[in-house]
Amino acid sequence: MATAIANVNNTRNKTNSEPPIRPKLACFSFAAYAKTLIDNLKSSNIPVANGLSDSEFSSIESNFNFTFPPDLRSILQQGLPVDLGFANWRGSSPQQLQILLSLPIISVLRKVSQRKFWHPSWGPEPQDRELAMDLARSFFTRAPILVPIYRHCYIPASPNLAGNPVFYVDHDGDVRLLSFDLAGFFREAEFLCKLSGVDVPAWAATAERRIELWSDLADARLETRECCWWGCVNGELSECLEDVFWRLRDGGWREEEVREMMMMMNGCDDNDRKESGSVMAYSVRNKEGVACHVRLLSVVLLRAGWTREDVVYSLGVVGDEG
Repeated sequence: MATAIANVNNTRNKTNSEPPIRPKLACFSFAAYAKTLIDNLKSSNIPVANGLSDSEFSSIESNFNFTFPPDLRSILQQGLPVDLGFANWRGSSPQQLQILLSLPIISVLRKVSQRKFWHPSWGPEPQDRELAMDLARSFFTRAPILVPIYRHCYIPASPNLAGNPVFYVDHDGDVRLLSFDLAGFFREAEFLCKLSGVDVPAWAATAERRIELWSDLADARLETRECCWWGCVNGELSECLEDVFWRLRDGGWREEEVREMMMMMNGCDDNDRKESGSVMAYSVRNKEGVACHVRLLSVVLLRAGWTREDVVYSLGVVGDEG
């Protein structure tokens, strides 16, 4: 049975007296890292075409008015992943690529038009919806273009430096910081493939680079996420539940399926648990509640046909013989 949440950053579950476990750094150049990464994608049965040529880069950047950041450019020069979900810069039509590039802004603006979002830094929200939309659009004209990587995952095109953060922008207009840089994204993208032999490069980012507008939008989500549909809990517990939620989403589960699995009512002990269908529901108030919650999620996934190894791998938990 799952007994603990394994922290994806390998730092939170250590005591103050124990130094955090740091990943081994490798002094890779961009080109060497890109080759290792592409080789691992291929070995994971992800289709990879020949890398983009200089002329193809120039054509894309000219047509869509952005420049690939150097770390993403290095990867795409080495090989072009063409599996479902990846941005196919060679095979997609200009219209399809334009839609991919426009989706993040469209999604946030749709949320603004529905009166579901307005960032405080934008000033007072106009009562007139069209005026509010025009004002929001004006802020996006100054924001960097988000370049699609995989599904809802994007990297800012500017500043044109290696180490830009990766953002997740869903169709509902929610923006969240996914990783400090591309190396972190591929290192943690366990839903994508099990990468082996790709050490953390020495140039990997260790802190978030602030990106105009997009970092503010991600911060706004963090400030309001503690009262979620799974209940109001403190920031650390909420972050644990957020991690479980996104692991399941990234693993291919629909949001409504994850919501069903993570439904909560009152109590975490045996006397207070109430079963909704096949799902035990309760509220999380402390770390023991989080562990209890993950154990129940594990049972749900096992009943759904997942193997024990799949559950441990997807939820990032440590199991015992039970």
